[in-house]
Order: sequence, then C-alpha cells, then structure tokens
Amino acid sequence: MKLSLSFVSAALAGMLLASCSGRAPQQTDVPAPEPLPEDAVAFHYNGRHLYFDATLCDSLPARLVFDTGATGLYVDSLWLAQSGFVPAGDTRARIGGAGNATSSVRVLFGKIPFGVDTLRWQSEMTPVLALKEVLGRRADGIFGQQYLAQACVEFNLKRGYLRAVLPDTLAAAGFTRIPAEKRSDRLYIPVRVQLDSAHTVEGKFLLDMGSPGTVSITTPAARRAGFDGYAGKKVAYGTVSGGIGGSANHLYCRAGSVTLGERTFAEVPVEVSRNMSGFLAREDIAGLIGNRLLERFDFVIDFAAPALWLRPSVGCEAPFPFVVSGFSVIDRTDICEGWPVTGLYGEYAPAGLQPGDVVATWDGVPVGNLCIDSAAYAPGRHRMEVLRNGTRTEHIFETKEIL
Repeated sequence: MKLSLSFVSAALAGMLLASCSGRAPQQTDVPAPEPLPEDAVAFHYNGRHLYFDATLCDSLPARLVFDTGATGLYVDSLWLAQSGFVPAGDTRARIGGAGNATSSVRVLFGKIPFGVDTLRWQSEMTPVLALKEVLGRRADGIFGQQYLAQACVEFNLKRGYLRAVLPDTLAAAGFTRIPAEKRSDRLYIPVRVQLDSAHTVEGKFLLDMGSPGTVSITTPAARRAGFDGYAGKKVAYGTVSGGIGGSANHLYCRAGSVTLGERTFAEVPVEVSRNMSGFLAREDIAGLIGNRLLERFDFVIDFAAPALWLRPSVGCEAPFPFVVSGFSVIDRTDICEGWPVTGLYGEYAPAGLQPGDVVATWDGVPVGNLCIDSAAYAPGRHRMEVLRNGTRTEHIFETKEIL
C-alpha cells in the first residue's frame, strides 16, 4: 500500500548548522540566567532552529526540532535504527519539501506517544526521514504545528522557551495582530518585499519556523516580479542537500525593504529560489518567512484564530549580516571524521572545493573538538584540511560579508 503525503517543510533547506558554545565559559562578570516562567517549556535556539528535549514511547530520548512548516511527527532514520523501537507496521509514501524532487520514504503505522516537558501527544502515522543529512547530528526528529493547533503560544527566542498565553491580553502588552490564513494546517502571512524600486514581491508567505533564514521567494513569484531584471548584486548558492527533495538552487540578494505587519526593515538579505519543482516552485504562494526575521520580534502565534502577534524587540533595527565562508557544512561527527560540505556560494567558494568533501580540521584543530557555529561564522582568514577519497588537501579562505 502506498500513501501520498503533502510537503513536510518549506525550509529543511541549505546546510543547516548544529549549535554549541565551542568555548569554555567565562568565569567572571557573567550574570546568572533569569529563571524561566513557571509554566514555560524550554528549548534551545541556535539562531536557526528550535530544539526540544523529548521522549518517545515513554523511554526513548530524542531531540526534536519544532517546525511550523511541518505537520505531524517525523523521525530520523539513524535515530530509529539505534533506538531499538519496533514499529507495529510500515508502508512507503512519496514526500516532498524544499528540494527539487520527491522522495520515497518509510512511514510507520501505530500510535507513537511522545512528550516535551509536561506536554503529551501521539502520532498515528510517522514518516522516517534522513534528517541528520540535512540538519546535522543533533536532530533526531521534527514535530509540527498540528500539536499546538488549538493554542495561543508565545515563543521567546532570546530566553529559549514557549508558553501558552491569552490572546485578549496581547494588545495591551504592545503586540500588533496580523491575521493569518490557514491552509492544510499551515499558516500564511501577508508580506511585502521590495527588491528595488522596480521589483516588488507581495503576497502570502508561509510562516516557517523550520527555516533559518529571513525571507525566501518562490521561483514563480520572482518571475512575476521580473527578478531577472534586478540589477543589484546576486550571489548564487547551490546545494546537494536542500532539504526533503535533495538538491536546490538559489540566488541571494539584499532587498531594499521587507515589510511585515507595521514594521519595515531595510537592506534585508533574501533568498530567491531557482527551483523548478518542490515547495519553492509553487504558484499559489509568494514565499516563506523564517526565524532570522521572526527573531527581530517578541512574537505569539495564535494557531486557533489564526493570527500572528508581533512586538518589535530591543535591537530589532540592527543591520542584517550575511557573513559566510563561501560554502556550507553540516556536523556529522557522529558517523565520520568531520563536517561534509553540502553547498557552495558561487565564486566565493574556495577553489577546488566540492560537495561531499569532508572538513577534518579547522585552523589546525580537529573539528570534533569544535562547535560548528563558532567556527563557521567567525570572520577572518581560516585554514582547513579537507578529505576526499582518502586524500587530504588544505584550503585557505576568508569568512566575510558577501552582500
């Protein structure tokens, strides 16, 4: 028996980097963290994704990513193989996402209970995906917004928690309400992206907390806006791991402005899809908004209404950096010697580097001893050793602003 499942997430895209501190904590002048509210559920936000410590089937520990671009529960294939869990039954289905293709995946039958803190849910049909190949070794699974479908939820990215709130208290607290449209259990928000004076994209954008970026524009929306005539700087990015669906191709540029609700931001780096299939090739939406835009706000999602409530946070007007090393990597030190290269930024990539190469050392240190975020985004000149087919080569490159 075969099933047809809808798109998982618009933004299991790009080489998404795992998070840790990478350095010994400072012992002086560090204030104690403020206690979380009593009713809060903690998560770790690494500037890209929200990670929750969870338990499946009452005893199996897992780290789950929360994604409003997804519905249901999805588990990583390697985590499943190592967990010892024996499903009641399974089948095959085709599934698509941000990449160019659909994939045939295993789908588990039977109720799978899982919980995060005091929250308890269950999944009755659970796709098995190679999530670590996209998100890195820290991701054991994903859970989507259907489990919060009747709730009004505050997400505090700075302090790392969510909690239920009452929607009728938000206006008095300084929040502005943006009505959302719900389609197939996903929320769409009106956004306006002015690339320059002659090229504007305006329409419904998926609210996608599975996306680590600011704004992504679909291929059809970019075509309708005449993006090929945009004269500003464009940086090409190609990846073999663009999320569910595999490879993906994008162009990055700086939009003159992005307007979300009552707030307009200037000079925002945006991703323009060049995919000819998959979620970012859909005709019926304009794009998606991700965590790098949402983190400029205190925000609440009323999944039941539905609506998005926004209040600009301290520092929301700060410039948007786009600092890269010319390539993207994921942390797979759970199965190999280092960080596989998954994508390249056009002419900014180190000469000769290819997707599939494995970064073994960074500035002379084995990458297993490093935090990938701390290393990959540190500006300046760097040296790395790369493995390919048993041969080790050295690359000198610079991590810098490229837009």
